[in-house]
Amino acid sequence: MNGSFTKGLLIGSIIGASVSMMMGNNMMDRRSRKRMMRTGRNVFRKSGNIIGDVVDLFR
Repeated sequence: MNGSFTKGLLIGSIIGASVSMMMGNNMMDRRSRKRMMRTGRNVFRKSGNIIGDVVDLFR
């Protein structure tokens, strides 16, 4: 459960930061927005794997 909380906290902060960036910058074009979403998905995938490995180390 502790690993799930940490993962959720990290995911929530990434989503919050990306949404605030998109809302704050109305001049962003569609291409930049798609690139940012793709990068966010990759970061989410990599960070999930890293957090899982760290949790496994402490078990």
